[in-house]
Amino acid sequence: MSSNSIDIIIPSFRLDEQYLLPLFHLPKPAGWRFNYYVIVDNPTVQPGQEILRLAASGEIHLFINPENLGAAESRNKGINAGSGDWMLFLDDDIVADDDILFQYVKAIEAHPGSIGFIGLTDFPAPMNTFTRALTAAGLTSIFTIANRKDEFMWGVTANMMYNRAAMQELRFSAIFPKSGGGEDVDLPAQICLRNNARFICVKEARAVHPWWHDGQPHYKRFERYGEGMALLLPRFKQFTWYAFPNPVEGLLLVLLSAPLFFLYLSWEKWVILLLAIPLIDMVINYIRAYGMGFRELKTGYYMTLLRCSNEWGLFKTIMRAGKPGYFLKRINIDFTRPRHFRTNRWRIIKLVIYLLLIAALIFI
Repeated sequence: MSSNSIDIIIPSFRLDEQYLLPLFHLPKPAGWRFNYYVIVDNPTVQPGQEILRLAASGEIHLFINPENLGAAESRNKGINAGSGDWMLFLDDDIVADDDILFQYVKAIEAHPGSIGFIGLTDFPAPMNTFTRALTAAGLTSIFTIANRKDEFMWGVTANMMYNRAAMQELRFSAIFPKSGGGEDVDLPAQICLRNNARFICVKEARAVHPWWHDGQPHYKRFERYGEGMALLLPRFKQFTWYAFPNPVEGLLLVLLSAPLFFLYLSWEKWVILLLAIPLIDMVINYIRAYGMGFRELKTGYYMTLLRCSNEWGLFKTIMRAGKPGYFLKRINIDFTRPRHFRTNRWRIIKLVIYLLLIAALIFI
């Protein structure tokens, strides 16, 4: 293993030179060795001339997978190809600050025994209602965890550094969705638990991530994140807890209760209850967004669709795996030991609204 060396591992599908070339040419601290490992998970890609030149000269190590292996296996390929003391994972579409490598080296020199570091991955300012909904729903919050925490159990691989000695034989698991979702929670959490330590947050090591799909509405990514959360549940049972039903689970419970419901109420009232579940969620989401300064009514609508996409991914993965015992279960993604049941003011408000609605349907 090389002393004072950092492997920079970049999995890529697009090989977009407008993002990659600035990463290759980042200013580098003296006295440190940097090796780039670019793993292309797209066998049909045609590398540009400059990337081919850099690969031929040995300035980068370029690997093109013969088939689509997925994000986890591509990162593992980069890990196994290198031998540096430290491994910096970067996404292929970020714009890093010029001093990002200096900031990571500064962190290493200050904390040489650390298991690794979480950099700051910012997003541009919200550009439309959908990106404001993403922000209000908290779906970008883990990217900016370094702004709020000194240490944490995991961070996104868009901008995160690992100590090879702490990782040892652990690798990203291929059980998670190929396009990513859950594997960047699983591996660092395992490293933390094994080493009884946490990753140090380095907000000065900053990069900017563009809005996915140019900020246009899309939901598959967040469904995939839900799939990843479902796959984490059996791997970290000690950090799971039961929750109030989310809209997807609530709709299922109302559908399953239809025969019993019709014994006491008309089908029209049952339909009202069925329709009320997403509507109540939209209202509460809008109130949350309004409190954060996002005033468009459509924000609550997008937040609900985003949440339901995530929750549908969670639910379908649990059912497909034949693990109905995980229905209504959640995982503490900060990996603190939870109570058996958790609530907050929004869940309490929602429960009160549901109880009032059911009472109204029964007595009116």
